[in-house]
Amino acid sequence: MSVDFVTQRKTIRGYGWPTAAEVRNAVSVTTPGDLDERFRGAIAEFTGPAAGSWPIAEPARADHDAGAEARPAAPVRGAGEPLRAGARLTCGEALTLFEAQIASRHLDLAARWLRSFNEGYYTIGSSGHEGNAAVAGALRSTDPALLHYRSGAFYLVRAAQSGRDAADAYRDVLRGLVASAREPIAGGRHKVFGHADLAVIPTTSTIASHLPRAVGVGFAISRQAAEASAPQYGEAIEAEWTSGGWPADAVAICSFGDASVNQAAATAALNAAGWATYRGIDMPVLFVCEDNGLGVSVRSPDGWVADVLRSRPGLHYLAADGCDLVDTYEAATTAAGWVRENRRPAVLHLATVRLMGHAGADAEVAYRTSAEIAKDAQRDPLVRSAQLLIEAGVVDAAGVLARYDEIGWQVRTLAEEVIGEPKLATAADVIAPLAPRRSARVAQTIEAAADAVNEWRGCARVGFRWPPARARRTAHARPGDQRDAHRRVVGVAASDPFW
Repeated sequence: MSVDFVTQRKTIRGYGWPTAAEVRNAVSVTTPGDLDERFRGAIAEFTGPAAGSWPIAEPARADHDAGAEARPAAPVRGAGEPLRAGARLTCGEALTLFEAQIASRHLDLAARWLRSFNEGYYTIGSSGHEGNAAVAGALRSTDPALLHYRSGAFYLVRAAQSGRDAADAYRDVLRGLVASAREPIAGGRHKVFGHADLAVIPTTSTIASHLPRAVGVGFAISRQAAEASAPQYGEAIEAEWTSGGWPADAVAICSFGDASVNQAAATAALNAAGWATYRGIDMPVLFVCEDNGLGVSVRSPDGWVADVLRSRPGLHYLAADGCDLVDTYEAATTAAGWVRENRRPAVLHLATVRLMGHAGADAEVAYRTSAEIAKDAQRDPLVRSAQLLIEAGVVDAAGVLARYDEIGWQVRTLAEEVIGEPKLATAADVIAPLAPRRSARVAQTIEAAADAVNEWRGCARVGFRWPPARARRTAHARPGDQRDAHRRVVGVAASDPFW
């Protein structure tokens, strides 16, 4: 693909950015407008065996199940046929993943647009990492996920898997960008991917800090399954896990960037997961390293990340081209199936690219050459997914561009809506969810939760159900308070060295 595609327009679909031609001579960077122009220029050159229009879902009718799979409007290949010979990814699945990739790209463009007039506060995007849509597609909606901050496409696919309306998923992300108090997981305190209904556990921007948590989730899944089958607890606890816990065969998914492998938390997590394998402890965790070769402005040495991950004892290693939808889906399906069956950890190493700078304020020209930037642009996963679909005859170029513009307009409209939503106005608003600062109040809260658990234990012996989850939650406390309360809950002796 040439890097000189230019469409002479004065604005980019209403965002008001200069065209690629106007910015290319000024500085060698990838701007939002440039990214948009390159995509359009590339798609215009693709041709397929037939010009099938974009598959449009028929509206639900009274005599049809409203939740039934949408029927495509006479594509050349059927929705259930493989997109590529011998591939597990079908044409229908590929279209769903591609729409999430498109939406993720437009959310990145919207983030830069909002920031341009000080209404957006977060510009780290997912452009170049949209292949993680295929990772989400290879997993179940009930698999707990702790996501890298470039996981826009994954989040949108997970929302679709869970039956969430696409517009609501777009709005979730946009609310994080503008620090809306209505954002579903952080409430305007930070931009993260997280939603309780989607089994997406929020993380922080501290790189690799969520990897140890993923190991903990994997261990919890294995302990949960063991407890559920324990004869002393009987059917009561088994029913509770079934209704409120992770499925017994769940896989914890944890994605991170290549530079994170150098962080102490990542080293500890990968070590702990491998150690569990050698100890015979179930640890169903799938680590996904999205390797774009850069840690902000520092290059990862050639071969370093692969060697670090491949050499980890106790971890099953797989690799794929993260810019190729079919290749990523194939590897992710294999990896997830292996972890689910063997209850052992694995790492999936995806080769990706980073399009645009690390964030809006990053001048990548300071540490990358024009040739390096252009080389990554030619691996744009959005372009490559569109090419796959067009060349397979599933849809034509005009249909791709029409759908691209349709989703873009929807994202832009929602972005304008969330700008006016309320934000946290005071320090008291910001800290409201925090646990009590006084240790006495913390202890009282934990005591109440411990009493509820002990009361359930007595009930379980006569066949009653566990109380609801809200009765089992405890407030955050000092480490000593938590350990003491847990001893009381599970009956651990104070002298036990584990505690």
